[in-house]
Amino acid sequence: MKFTSIYIHIPFCRRKCNYCDFVSFPVADQQQYFTIYGDLLLKELSLWQQQGSDFSQLQSLYFGGGTPSLLAIESIKALLSCLHQTSEITLEANPETVDFDFLQQLHDAGVNRLSLGAQSFNDQALQVMGRCHTAAQTINAFNEARRAGFTNINLDLIYGWPMQDRAQMQADLAVALALDPEHLSLYGLSLSDQSPWGKRMLSGDLEIADSDLSADMQEDAMKILEAAGLHQYEIANYAKAGFASLHNCSYWQRQNYLGIGCAAASCLLEKRWSNLKNLADYASSVEQGKLPVCEQETLSFDEIIAEAIFLGLRLRQGIDLDQFAELYGLRAEKRFAKQLRQLTEDGLLIVEDGSMRLSKKGLLLGNEVFYKFI
Repeated sequence: MKFTSIYIHIPFCRRKCNYCDFVSFPVADQQQYFTIYGDLLLKELSLWQQQGSDFSQLQSLYFGGGTPSLLAIESIKALLSCLHQTSEITLEANPETVDFDFLQQLHDAGVNRLSLGAQSFNDQALQVMGRCHTAAQTINAFNEARRAGFTNINLDLIYGWPMQDRAQMQADLAVALALDPEHLSLYGLSLSDQSPWGKRMLSGDLEIADSDLSADMQEDAMKILEAAGLHQYEIANYAKAGFASLHNCSYWQRQNYLGIGCAAASCLLEKRWSNLKNLADYASSVEQGKLPVCEQETLSFDEIIAEAIFLGLRLRQGIDLDQFAELYGLRAEKRFAKQLRQLTEDGLLIVEDGSMRLSKKGLLLGNEVFYKFI
Protein backbone atom coordinates (compact mmCIF):
# COMPACT_ATOMS: atom_id res chain seq x y z
CA MET A 1 0.00 0.00 0.00
CA LYS A 2 1.85 3.06 -1.27
CA PHE A 3 0.60 6.44 -0.14
CA THR A 4 1.77 9.77 -1.52
CA SER A 5 0.04 11.86 1.15
CA ILE A 6 -0.97 11.58 4.79
CA TYR A 7 -3.70 13.60 6.46
CA ILE A 8 -3.70 13.75 10.28
CA HIS A 9 -6.99 14.86 11.82
CA ILE A 10 -6.91 16.77 15.11
CA PRO A 11 -10.58 16.83 16.18
CA PHE A 12 -10.31 19.39 18.96
CA CYS A 13 -11.11 23.08 19.11
CA ARG A 14 -11.75 25.66 21.77
CA ARG A 15 -15.38 25.85 20.66
CA LYS A 16 -17.40 24.92 17.60
CA CYS A 17 -17.90 27.67 15.03
CA ASN A 18 -21.46 28.34 13.93
CA TYR A 19 -20.84 27.19 10.34
CA CYS A 20 -18.76 24.10 11.16
CA ASP A 21 -19.83 20.56 10.33
CA PHE A 22 -16.39 18.93 10.58
CA VAL A 23 -15.88 16.23 13.20
CA SER A 24 -14.45 18.26 16.06
CA PHE A 25 -15.05 18.60 19.80
CA PRO A 26 -14.46 21.40 22.31
CA VAL A 27 -11.36 20.51 24.35
CA ALA A 28 -13.11 21.25 27.63
CA ASP A 29 -15.62 18.45 26.89
CA GLN A 30 -13.03 15.85 25.86
CA GLN A 31 -10.02 16.50 28.08
CA GLN A 32 -9.38 12.80 28.79
CA TYR A 33 -8.92 12.06 25.08
CA PHE A 34 -7.15 15.31 24.27
CA THR A 35 -4.33 14.49 26.69
CA ILE A 36 -3.65 11.07 25.10
CA TYR A 37 -4.46 11.91 21.49
CA GLY A 38 -0.85 12.35 20.38
CA ASP A 39 -0.04 8.83 21.64
CA LEU A 40 -3.10 7.43 19.86
CA LEU A 41 -1.95 8.94 16.56
CA LEU A 42 1.48 7.37 16.96
CA LYS A 43 -0.08 3.98 17.71
CA GLU A 44 -2.38 4.18 14.71
CA LEU A 45 0.48 5.17 12.43
CA SER A 46 2.45 2.17 13.73
CA LEU A 47 -0.52 -0.12 13.05
CA TRP A 48 -0.62 1.01 9.41
CA GLN A 49 3.11 0.44 9.08
CA GLN A 50 2.68 -3.08 10.50
CA GLN A 51 0.03 -3.65 7.82
CA GLY A 52 2.63 -2.93 5.14
CA SER A 53 1.85 0.69 4.33
CA ASP A 54 4.65 2.24 2.28
CA PHE A 55 5.46 5.90 2.97
CA SER A 56 8.75 5.97 1.03
CA GLN A 57 7.21 8.10 -1.73
CA LEU A 58 5.43 10.48 0.60
CA GLN A 59 5.07 13.96 -0.92
CA SER A 60 2.93 15.76 1.64
CA LEU A 61 1.79 15.63 5.23
CA TYR A 62 -1.13 17.70 6.43
CA PHE A 63 -2.31 18.38 10.00
CA GLY A 64 -5.98 19.43 9.74
CA GLY A 65 -8.89 19.80 12.09
CA GLY A 66 -10.42 20.98 14.28
CA THR A 67 -7.52 23.09 15.49
CA PRO A 68 -4.20 21.25 15.01
CA SER A 69 -2.28 24.07 16.69
CA LEU A 70 -3.78 22.88 19.99
CA LEU A 71 -1.72 19.70 19.74
CA ALA A 72 1.41 19.69 21.91
CA ILE A 73 4.59 20.47 20.00
CA GLU A 74 6.14 17.27 21.43
CA SER A 75 3.41 15.19 19.76
CA ILE A 76 3.97 16.94 16.44
CA LYS A 77 7.70 16.30 16.64
CA ALA A 78 7.15 12.64 17.52
CA LEU A 79 4.88 12.12 14.51
CA LEU A 80 7.32 13.82 12.15
CA SER A 81 10.17 11.65 13.42
CA CYS A 82 8.26 8.50 12.38
CA LEU A 83 7.88 9.50 8.74
CA HIS A 84 10.15 9.91 5.74
CA GLN A 85 11.13 13.42 4.75
CA THR A 86 8.41 15.00 2.62
CA SER A 87 8.34 18.02 0.33
CA GLU A 88 5.45 19.75 2.08
CA ILE A 89 4.37 19.61 5.72
CA THR A 90 1.34 21.78 6.51
CA LEU A 91 -0.26 22.58 9.83
CA GLU A 92 -3.53 24.45 10.22
CA ALA A 93 -3.60 26.98 13.05
CA ASN A 94 -6.12 29.29 14.61
CA PRO A 95 -4.56 32.72 15.28
CA GLU A 96 -5.32 32.83 19.01
CA THR A 97 -3.60 29.49 19.66
CA VAL A 98 -0.07 30.34 18.49
CA ASP A 99 2.78 32.52 19.70
CA PHE A 100 6.33 33.06 18.47
CA ASP A 101 7.84 30.30 20.59
CA PHE A 102 5.38 27.67 19.35
CA LEU A 103 5.75 28.81 15.74
CA GLN A 104 9.54 28.74 15.92
CA GLN A 105 9.51 25.22 17.39
CA LEU A 106 7.03 24.16 14.70
CA HIS A 107 9.27 25.52 11.95
CA ASP A 108 12.40 24.00 13.47
CA ALA A 109 10.63 20.62 13.69
CA GLY A 110 10.18 20.61 9.91
CA VAL A 111 6.73 22.08 9.32
CA ASN A 112 7.30 24.27 6.26
CA ARG A 113 3.77 25.44 5.44
CA LEU A 114 1.38 27.20 7.82
CA SER A 115 -2.34 27.64 7.16
CA LEU A 116 -3.97 30.33 9.29
CA GLY A 117 -7.74 30.25 9.74
CA ALA A 118 -8.42 33.97 9.35
CA GLN A 119 -11.96 33.51 7.89
CA SER A 120 -12.50 37.30 7.94
CA PHE A 121 -10.81 40.50 9.06
CA ASN A 122 -14.14 41.93 10.19
CA ASP A 123 -14.34 41.59 13.97
CA GLN A 124 -18.13 41.72 14.01
CA ALA A 125 -18.28 38.90 11.47
CA LEU A 126 -15.78 36.83 13.46
CA GLN A 127 -17.89 37.23 16.58
CA VAL A 128 -21.05 36.20 14.75
CA MET A 129 -19.25 33.17 13.29
CA GLY A 130 -18.29 32.06 16.78
CA ARG A 131 -14.56 32.46 16.18
CA CYS A 132 -12.26 32.86 19.19
CA HIS A 133 -9.90 35.43 17.64
CA THR A 134 -9.89 38.99 16.35
CA ALA A 135 -8.53 40.41 13.12
CA ALA A 136 -5.62 41.90 15.06
CA GLN A 137 -4.70 38.45 16.39
CA THR A 138 -4.63 37.05 12.86
CA ILE A 139 -2.33 39.83 11.69
CA ASN A 140 -0.07 39.31 14.70
CA ALA A 141 0.03 35.52 14.18
CA PHE A 142 0.96 36.02 10.53
CA ASN A 143 3.78 38.42 11.39
CA GLU A 144 5.08 36.13 14.15
CA ALA A 145 5.07 33.22 11.71
CA ARG A 146 7.21 35.24 9.32
CA ARG A 147 9.59 36.09 12.19
CA ALA A 148 9.76 32.37 13.04
CA GLY A 149 10.96 31.60 9.52
CA PHE A 150 7.83 30.55 7.61
CA THR A 151 8.10 31.43 3.92
CA ASN A 152 4.96 29.59 2.84
CA ILE A 153 1.80 30.81 4.57
CA ASN A 154 -1.82 30.31 3.57
CA LEU A 155 -4.77 32.36 4.76
CA ASP A 156 -8.27 30.84 4.85
CA LEU A 157 -11.14 33.25 4.18
CA ILE A 158 -14.89 32.67 3.99
CA TYR A 159 -17.24 34.74 1.86
CA GLY A 160 -21.03 34.83 1.80
CA TRP A 161 -21.49 35.08 5.56
CA PRO A 162 -24.72 36.67 6.87
CA MET A 163 -25.13 40.34 5.93
CA GLN A 164 -21.83 40.47 4.04
CA ASP A 165 -21.78 42.59 0.89
CA ARG A 166 -19.27 42.88 -1.94
CA ALA A 167 -17.48 45.84 -0.35
CA GLN A 168 -16.92 43.90 2.88
CA MET A 169 -15.55 40.93 0.97
CA GLN A 170 -13.19 43.21 -0.93
CA ALA A 171 -12.08 44.79 2.37
CA ASP A 172 -11.19 41.30 3.68
CA LEU A 173 -9.11 40.65 0.55
CA ALA A 174 -7.34 44.01 0.89
CA VAL A 175 -6.17 43.23 4.43
CA ALA A 176 -5.13 39.72 3.44
CA LEU A 177 -3.13 40.96 0.44
CA ALA A 178 -1.40 43.60 2.56
CA LEU A 179 0.10 40.71 4.55
CA ASP A 180 1.48 39.24 1.30
CA PRO A 181 0.69 35.51 1.79
CA GLU A 182 1.99 32.91 -0.65
CA HIS A 183 -1.41 31.20 -0.78
CA LEU A 184 -5.02 32.11 -0.15
CA SER A 185 -8.03 29.79 0.15
CA LEU A 186 -11.37 31.50 -0.42
CA TYR A 187 -14.39 29.38 0.47
CA GLY A 188 -18.01 30.24 -0.24
CA LEU A 189 -20.11 29.64 2.87
CA SER A 190 -21.82 26.26 2.62
CA LEU A 191 -23.94 25.02 5.50
CA SER A 192 -24.94 21.52 6.50
CA ASP A 193 -28.27 21.00 8.21
CA GLN A 194 -26.43 19.89 11.36
CA SER A 195 -24.38 23.05 11.89
CA PRO A 196 -25.81 25.78 14.16
CA TRP A 197 -26.20 28.15 11.23
CA GLY A 198 -27.62 25.38 9.07
CA LYS A 199 -30.34 24.71 11.63
CA ARG A 200 -31.15 28.41 11.82
CA MET A 201 -31.33 28.71 8.05
CA LEU A 202 -33.73 25.75 7.86
CA SER A 203 -36.01 27.45 10.38
CA GLY A 204 -35.91 30.70 8.41
CA ASP A 205 -34.02 32.52 11.16
CA LEU A 206 -30.85 33.16 9.13
CA GLU A 207 -30.17 34.54 5.67
CA ILE A 208 -26.86 34.14 3.85
CA ALA A 209 -25.69 35.44 0.49
CA ASP A 210 -27.77 34.12 -2.41
CA SER A 211 -26.19 32.43 -5.43
CA ASP A 212 -26.06 35.65 -7.49
CA LEU A 213 -24.28 37.63 -4.76
CA SER A 214 -21.91 34.73 -4.10
CA ALA A 215 -21.04 34.55 -7.80
CA ASP A 216 -20.41 38.31 -7.87
CA MET A 217 -18.11 37.99 -4.86
CA GLN A 218 -16.25 35.09 -6.43
CA GLU A 219 -15.81 37.00 -9.68
CA ASP A 220 -14.57 40.07 -7.79
CA ALA A 221 -12.04 37.91 -5.95
CA MET A 222 -10.77 36.31 -9.15
CA LYS A 223 -10.00 39.75 -10.60
CA ILE A 224 -8.50 41.21 -7.41
CA LEU A 225 -6.30 38.23 -6.55
CA GLU A 226 -5.06 37.69 -10.10
CA ALA A 227 -4.05 41.34 -10.30
CA ALA A 228 -2.15 40.89 -7.02
CA GLY A 229 -0.14 37.93 -8.35
CA LEU A 230 -2.13 35.15 -6.68
CA HIS A 231 -3.20 32.89 -9.52
CA GLN A 232 -6.30 30.73 -9.26
CA TYR A 233 -5.13 27.15 -9.69
CA GLU A 234 -8.28 25.55 -8.26
CA ILE A 235 -11.83 26.81 -7.79
CA ALA A 236 -11.25 27.98 -4.20
CA ASN A 237 -7.47 28.31 -4.10
CA TYR A 238 -5.00 30.98 -5.22
CA ALA A 239 -1.22 30.97 -5.01
CA LYS A 240 1.93 32.72 -6.09
CA ALA A 241 3.95 30.84 -8.71
CA GLY A 242 5.40 27.66 -7.20
CA PHE A 243 3.21 27.73 -4.06
CA ALA A 244 0.18 25.64 -5.03
CA SER A 245 -0.59 23.17 -2.24
CA LEU A 246 0.90 19.77 -3.06
CA HIS A 247 -1.38 18.09 -0.57
CA ASN A 248 -4.62 19.55 -1.88
CA CYS A 249 -3.58 18.86 -5.46
CA SER A 250 -3.11 15.21 -4.53
CA TYR A 251 -6.83 15.05 -3.67
CA TRP A 252 -7.91 16.66 -6.94
CA GLN A 253 -5.60 14.39 -8.93
CA ARG A 254 -7.01 11.38 -7.09
CA GLN A 255 -3.73 10.15 -5.68
CA ASN A 256 -3.50 7.68 -2.80
CA TYR A 257 -3.73 9.26 0.65
CA LEU A 258 -3.97 7.89 4.16
CA GLY A 259 -6.02 9.52 6.90
CA ILE A 260 -4.82 9.17 10.50
CA GLY A 261 -6.93 10.11 13.50
CA CYS A 262 -10.56 10.13 14.58
CA ALA A 263 -12.89 10.45 11.53
CA ALA A 264 -10.00 10.76 9.05
CA ALA A 265 -10.72 9.56 5.49
CA SER A 266 -8.45 7.59 3.13
CA CYS A 267 -8.28 6.61 -0.53
CA LEU A 268 -6.26 3.81 -2.15
CA LEU A 269 -7.00 3.08 -5.80
CA GLU A 270 -10.64 1.92 -5.86
CA LYS A 271 -10.89 1.64 -2.05
CA ARG A 272 -12.18 4.39 0.24
CA TRP A 273 -12.63 4.25 3.99
CA SER A 274 -12.93 6.43 7.05
CA ASN A 275 -12.06 6.06 10.72
CA LEU A 276 -14.41 5.87 13.67
CA LYS A 277 -16.01 9.23 14.41
CA ASN A 278 -16.60 8.73 18.12
CA LEU A 279 -13.53 9.57 20.21
CA ALA A 280 -14.12 6.83 22.77
CA ASP A 281 -14.56 4.20 20.03
CA TYR A 282 -11.50 5.45 18.17
CA ALA A 283 -9.34 5.37 21.31
CA SER A 284 -10.57 1.91 22.30
CA SER A 285 -9.83 0.44 18.87
CA VAL A 286 -6.31 1.85 18.68
CA GLU A 287 -5.44 0.87 22.23
CA GLN A 288 -6.53 -2.70 21.45
CA GLY A 289 -4.20 -2.76 18.46
CA LYS A 290 -6.99 -2.64 15.88
CA LEU A 291 -7.17 -0.28 12.93
CA PRO A 292 -10.00 2.18 13.71
CA VAL A 293 -11.69 1.81 10.31
CA CYS A 294 -15.50 1.91 10.30
CA GLU A 295 -16.79 2.78 6.83
CA GLN A 296 -15.39 1.14 3.70
CA GLU A 297 -16.46 1.08 0.08
CA THR A 298 -15.12 -0.23 -3.19
CA LEU A 299 -15.84 2.06 -6.11
CA SER A 300 -16.91 0.70 -9.47
CA PHE A 301 -14.89 1.64 -12.54
CA ASP A 302 -17.65 4.05 -13.61
CA GLU A 303 -17.58 5.73 -10.19
CA ILE A 304 -13.79 6.09 -10.35
CA ILE A 305 -13.99 7.68 -13.79
CA ALA A 306 -16.71 10.11 -12.74
CA GLU A 307 -14.77 11.03 -9.59
CA ALA A 308 -11.56 11.58 -11.57
CA ILE A 309 -13.44 13.90 -13.95
CA PHE A 310 -15.14 16.16 -11.44
CA LEU A 311 -12.11 16.31 -9.15
CA GLY A 312 -9.74 17.06 -12.03
CA LEU A 313 -12.00 19.77 -13.39
CA ARG A 314 -11.67 21.68 -10.11
CA LEU A 315 -8.13 22.49 -11.18
CA ARG A 316 -7.81 25.56 -13.40
CA GLN A 317 -5.56 23.65 -15.80
CA GLY A 318 -8.24 21.01 -16.13
CA ILE A 319 -7.63 17.47 -17.37
CA ASP A 320 -4.97 16.38 -19.83
CA LEU A 321 -6.93 14.02 -22.08
CA ASP A 322 -3.92 11.91 -23.12
CA GLN A 323 -2.84 11.41 -19.51
CA PHE A 324 -6.40 10.54 -18.57
CA ALA A 325 -6.54 7.90 -21.33
CA GLU A 326 -3.21 6.45 -20.17
CA LEU A 327 -4.37 6.23 -16.55
CA TYR A 328 -7.87 4.87 -17.11
CA GLY A 329 -7.75 3.21 -20.52
CA LEU A 330 -10.48 5.26 -22.18
CA ARG A 331 -10.92 8.55 -24.00
CA ALA A 332 -12.94 10.91 -21.83
CA GLU A 333 -13.96 12.97 -24.86
CA LYS A 334 -15.60 9.86 -26.35
CA ARG A 335 -17.05 8.42 -23.16
CA PHE A 336 -18.64 11.76 -22.24
CA ALA A 337 -19.19 13.17 -25.73
CA LYS A 338 -22.80 14.17 -25.01
CA GLN A 339 -21.94 15.97 -21.76
CA LEU A 340 -18.95 17.74 -23.29
CA ARG A 341 -20.99 18.93 -26.26
CA GLN A 342 -23.73 20.33 -24.02
CA LEU A 343 -21.32 21.96 -21.56
CA THR A 344 -19.26 23.60 -24.30
CA GLU A 345 -22.43 24.90 -25.98
CA ASP A 346 -23.51 26.33 -22.61
CA GLY A 347 -20.14 28.05 -22.26
CA LEU A 348 -19.20 26.15 -19.11
CA LEU A 349 -16.40 23.97 -20.49
CA ILE A 350 -13.49 24.48 -22.87
CA VAL A 351 -12.13 21.49 -24.80
CA GLU A 352 -9.01 22.39 -26.79
CA ASP A 353 -5.29 21.64 -27.14
CA GLY A 354 -5.69 18.13 -25.73
CA SER A 355 -7.34 19.18 -22.48
CA MET A 356 -10.72 20.04 -21.01
CA ARG A 357 -11.17 22.68 -18.37
CA LEU A 358 -13.79 24.92 -16.85
CA SER A 359 -14.42 28.27 -18.53
CA LYS A 360 -14.64 31.43 -16.43
CA LYS A 361 -18.40 30.92 -16.31
CA GLY A 362 -17.85 27.28 -15.41
CA LEU A 363 -15.66 28.23 -12.47
CA LEU A 364 -18.61 30.15 -11.05
CA LEU A 365 -21.04 27.28 -11.70
CA GLY A 366 -18.79 24.31 -11.03
CA ASN A 367 -21.40 22.14 -9.33
CA GLU A 368 -23.64 22.32 -12.39
CA VAL A 369 -20.77 20.98 -14.46
CA PHE A 370 -19.77 18.22 -12.03
CA TYR A 371 -23.34 16.96 -11.77
CA LYS A 372 -23.29 16.04 -15.47
CA PHE A 373 -20.59 13.41 -14.86
CA ILE A 374 -22.15 11.70 -11.84
